[in-house]
Formats: sequence, C-alpha cells, structure tokens
Amino acid sequence: MVIENKTGNRNFAVAVALVCLVFITLLIGSGRNMDFSPAYLLVIVYLLWMQGRGKHYYFLGAIITALMALGYLLTTQPESRSTSLLYSNLMMVILVWVVIYFIYRQKKLFEKLGKNSEQLNAMFENATEGIMLVDDQGRILILNKFAEGLFGYSRSDLVGQPVEKLIPKRFSHRHETHRNSYHKDPHNRPMGLGMELYALHSEGQEFPVEISLGYYEVDGRQTVIVFVNDITEREKVRRHLILEKELTQKLNEELESRVQERTNKMEEALFSLENSNNSLREIEKDLSKALNREKELGELKSRFVTMASHEFRTPLTTILSSVFLLENTPEDDQNRIRDVHLSRIRKSSKNLTAILNDFLSLSKLEEGELKQSYSLTDVSALSEEIIDEFSVLKKPDQTICYTHTGSIDPQLVDRQFLRNILINLLSNAIKFSYPDGKIDLISQIENNQLKITVIDQGIGIPKEDQEHLFSRFFRAGNAQNIDGTGLGLNIVKKYVDLMRGNISLKSGANKGTTFVVTIPIFKNDSLQVR
Repeated sequence: MVIENKTGNRNFAVAVALVCLVFITLLIGSGRNMDFSPAYLLVIVYLLWMQGRGKHYYFLGAIITALMALGYLLTTQPESRSTSLLYSNLMMVILVWVVIYFIYRQKKLFEKLGKNSEQLNAMFENATEGIMLVDDQGRILILNKFAEGLFGYSRSDLVGQPVEKLIPKRFSHRHETHRNSYHKDPHNRPMGLGMELYALHSEGQEFPVEISLGYYEVDGRQTVIVFVNDITEREKVRRHLILEKELTQKLNEELESRVQERTNKMEEALFSLENSNNSLREIEKDLSKALNREKELGELKSRFVTMASHEFRTPLTTILSSVFLLENTPEDDQNRIRDVHLSRIRKSSKNLTAILNDFLSLSKLEEGELKQSYSLTDVSALSEEIIDEFSVLKKPDQTICYTHTGSIDPQLVDRQFLRNILINLLSNAIKFSYPDGKIDLISQIENNQLKITVIDQGIGIPKEDQEHLFSRFFRAGNAQNIDGTGLGLNIVKKYVDLMRGNISLKSGANKGTTFVVTIPIFKNDSLQVR
C-alpha cells in the first residue's frame, strides 16, 4: 500500500511538470496565437497511462483548467475576446473534464475487475476440493492445487491432456460415451447421486470419488466445470456401518430365532405339564438323574485331585531328585553332570505340562473329542528317554531292560499319546514289582504295526480282577495297600483306543504281569485322524 501511494504521487508530480512544460514551450514558441489543442491531447494521453488514484485526476484537471484560463488571458487581447472564442475555450475545458471523468470511471472498473479476478483465483486455488475446467473435446484446461495433490500430478502434466488420463482404464472407454452424451445435453449435476465413481492416481492406485458437474459457454464453446472429492475415508466408514448393520440384523434374527425356539419349548413343556401327570413323573426322574449326575461329578472332581497327584509324581520326582543331586554335588563335578540333570529337568517339566494338558482335557477324552497329533517319532529314542527318566524313580536294585526289533526308522505316531502309555505302564511295573525285580520293555516294528510289551515280575493281578482292570478308579484286591488311584490303566486304554490299537494282559496272583499294546502305523497318504 505504501509503495502504491509513492508511485501515485510520483506519477502526479510528473504529470504536473509535463503539463507546465508543454504549456511554457507552446507559449514561448507560438506566441499569442498558440493553439492549446496539442497540449490537451498530450495531457489526456498521459492520463490514460498514469496509474494514480482518483484524487490525482481531479487535481490535475484543476491545474489544466487553471493553465487553460491563464493561456486564454495571455494569448488574447481584451478587445479580441469574443463570445465564440470564450465558448471554444470553455468547450475545451469541459472536454478535458469529461475525459478525466471517463478515465477515472474506467480505471475504477478495471480495478474492481482486478480485485474480483484475484478473489476468484484465491477461491479457485484454495478450495478444499479438486476443481478442473474441461473443454468440449475432453481436454483439461486448468486445475487447482487441491486437484494436483488429489491425483498426484503437477499442473503442467495435466493441462492439455484428456480427462480420461485420470480415470481407470476399465472405465475410460465408457466414460468417453458418457462425456459425449453430457455435451449434447449439458446440465448441472450435484454430488451424491448414488453413483460409484473411481479415479486413478499418478502412482496407479484407484480411489473412490464423488463428482459434480457444471458448465458454461463462451463464443459457442462449451466448458465443463468438474468438482472432485476423495471419499475414501467416507467409503470405509460406510462399509463399516453396512457390516455393523448386517451383523446387528443377523444377531437380531438369531436372537428372535432363539427366543422363538425357547418359547416353543416352554409352550410344549406347559402343554405337557397340563395334560399328563406322567410327564411330571418323568421330569421328576430326570431331576433325580441330574442330581445323581451332580453327585457323581463331585466325586469325580475329588478323585481327579488324587489322579493328578498320581500322574504328576513321576516328572515331579525326577525334577526334585535332579535338583537334590545338583545341590549336593561337589563343585568340581557340577560342570560335568549339570547339563545332564538340567536336561532331565527340562524333559520332565515338558512331560509334566503335557500330562497336565491331558488332565485338563479329561472331559474331552471321556467324550471322544480329543484328537491325535501324528508326527515322525523315533520309538527307540523315546523309549530310552523315558527309561532314563525312570532311572531315579525305580526301587533299589530294580533293573529296566530295553530291547527293540524291526525297523529303526522314525514312525508316524502320536508321540504324546505313546509317551503317556509308556510312562503309565512302566510306572505301574515299578510300583507293583519287588525291590530287586527285573522289568523288560520291548518295542517291535513290523508289518506296519508297533508292538509295545512291558513285563514285570511283581505281585501280579488276580484272575477275578482282570475283567474290571481298565475301568475308571478300579483297583485289584491285592493292590489296596499300595498308593494309587486306579486311573492309570483306564487312561492307557483310552489312548490306545484313540490310536486305533488294542491292549491285552497276561497275569496271575504273584506271577508278574505282561501288558502288550499293538498300534497300527500309518503312512502320510493313508492317515485319517478320527
């Protein structure tokens, strides 16, 4: 603003100096018969060029008027001053003021148009949506900064390019048809008319947009105004709301279905209660069965604690004994045996975790829902590993001998099931054998079968008890004074059944016991887990 004021004042001073210079030059050069018309024309031309404020025009007009009056007085004798000459000079003064007035009006108009143009350009460039002008041939004439950022192109990359450059290729051919139809029947189209439209970013990804159209004509040429909004976030919210609505509708339907189902059951129950005393007796029987079942579950829960202690004893004892040996080993020998005992502790801890998982899944085991997990297992290595764990648990002078025949390749079996079977059978053999007794563990692989044999020379099992031996919580008559829960063989039988095998025994009172477990070995392409 300060610069404009200084420029206007400087132009005004130049104009005054020019007018005075022209007046003096013409006055000296032409004498009393000078014609001021060239001076007037020169001033008017300069006024057209001068970029000053409106008051400068009026001041300059006043100076010109004064100079014209002074020139009239200096160039004419009193006796020659006629009405026509006075009229002529007066018309020249009026002409100067008319020119000044129209120049001022014109400059004000241009100034207003300039401000309007700046405002429109500011609105165009700072709009928060993409704006483009497209001619009737589909070429982009101009676009704003927001559109540049929206599509990822600079202005120079898009001006003069067909608008189809911003449309995915799968829509571009169809868009040309729509564009030609629009030019034949142009109309303003607001946003949000339910059309799914997509635009193409410079990096190649598509994004959803909302587009409105307007148009205008200049000299018979049609120009389309395109307003573009990126609605990616809005589409995400809309899809999320649709999914929530569908989910809510589904939940409502399920709830109504359940309510209707329960209502039907209640109606059936009421009808049954109203029409039959027998139904009341049946309900009473059912309630009695349910109470008995609750009592049975309570007893099972109590026995489960005992069963857990029975199954956890082996790995816990291994861990405790290894810790005891580490604590009581001289420092010189600790490095030598530390890794051995730490390995035993780790293995026993893993076994403890596995057994705990089996106990927690006891209900599934009872209902037949526990599934096998087959993997390639080295039977010999697994057997020797378990025997090594039992080396600290066996009675004094007891020996465990292991023999393997047949293939030594890893076999496809459920490693955890097989491990639990071996642990239970060996644990029973140690428990029911004499301190100096011998226990034999034999594994044999042939004809796609794994055969496990455990032989002990212990107290044996009476004939009359063998029939119930695999029942839950059953204990033989000659084993009542030996710790146990009667669950071990029941669990073994269930594991064997799940592996599609069978278990048999040969025993008698004080004649030792032989358990034989036979498990089929499957190939990868024939394995079908039940």
